[in-house]
Amino acid sequence: MRRTQFRMETYNLSDPRYRRVFVVFMMSTAVIFLVLGVFFVLQTESNHNSKLSRVTSNITSHTLLQVMGDNVPYLQEMIHRPGSEQMVSRLFFEVMTSFDPNDPRTFLSNEIPLFALFDTDIDTASKDVTFSDVPIESSPPANLEEQVMSQIRKQEQGKKASSTTITSPKIKQVFIYHSHFSESYIPELDQSRGMKANDANKNITLVGKHLAKQLAKMGVGSVTSHVPYSYRGAYSSSRKTVVQALKKYDDLTYLIDIHRDSQRRKVTTINIKGEPYARLAFVVGSASKHYTENLKLARSLYKEINKLAPGLVRGVFIKPRTRGSNGEYNQSLSKGSFLVEIGGIDNNFQEVYRSTDILAKVLRERISDAVPVQK
Repeated sequence: MRRTQFRMETYNLSDPRYRRVFVVFMMSTAVIFLVLGVFFVLQTESNHNSKLSRVTSNITSHTLLQVMGDNVPYLQEMIHRPGSEQMVSRLFFEVMTSFDPNDPRTFLSNEIPLFALFDTDIDTASKDVTFSDVPIESSPPANLEEQVMSQIRKQEQGKKASSTTITSPKIKQVFIYHSHFSESYIPELDQSRGMKANDANKNITLVGKHLAKQLAKMGVGSVTSHVPYSYRGAYSSSRKTVVQALKKYDDLTYLIDIHRDSQRRKVTTINIKGEPYARLAFVVGSASKHYTENLKLARSLYKEINKLAPGLVRGVFIKPRTRGSNGEYNQSLSKGSFLVEIGGIDNNFQEVYRSTDILAKVLRERISDAVPVQK
């Protein structure tokens, strides 16, 4: 029964129609707060359970509503609900592929490298850098994965040489590793093998070894890891390596994940005093609990390196956790963590080593000046 009183409408909750609307509204509100609560808890715990956050980030809200509908009946009436078999298939498909059947952009972001640019923010950059110069991450060819897995099996069985290199200075202050260890440079490879800019042996790990060698010459001790990782789940795997290193070496101050960009030569190369150098780019994950400190470190390195070699660092780029971006990059393990892209697919080792030498010099100056960085 409805009546009008002082121009205000009142409703009789004994009427089944209004009672149903009221219950749906209250349940929906409760579910929203529940989902928000779970989301923030997962964000808080993401540094300790990165696998869970990556998996849940691949599931769309529509699919989550379908799953929750089993326990909240009124949600079933808010969405077009498929059968249980269809729902399980869809959930499995989204987790395994990161594709949302209702959102074509998720297909594009995995197949078109430039589409990932929309997940990146430019914090600081050289004057010539535009939004199209943002670092691009590309997956290695499928035929390389079997080689990688073979290396991993040999490593686990102890049939391969040590996966770490330790320099002579007694105190180890720098840890160098490569989450995407197969990244390489086209001019350095035999293209008849069809691996393009990836290789299981001649790759970015050589750059890490060169950096360690240069640091050792300047009296800075380091540990370099050249452990192979499968591309899928690479950051989760490399995280274990970093954690083990932190437990073994108490003096580690800087954790450096070295990569190779997928941008072309015109973006990743600069001439300094008549010689070509491979440009650097720092990537900071905004999902890290040490995001503020890591960003401050990247900005400082950008400024110090470009002071020695103007324009050598393209910029500092921020990546959030999205479908196409890890967003954390193990940077929550230390306030001295940074990910650096050195050169692109068209550079060669000579150009890359020139830039690495300048990075080594800046790191040595920071360490010798006793710049404190807490873990």
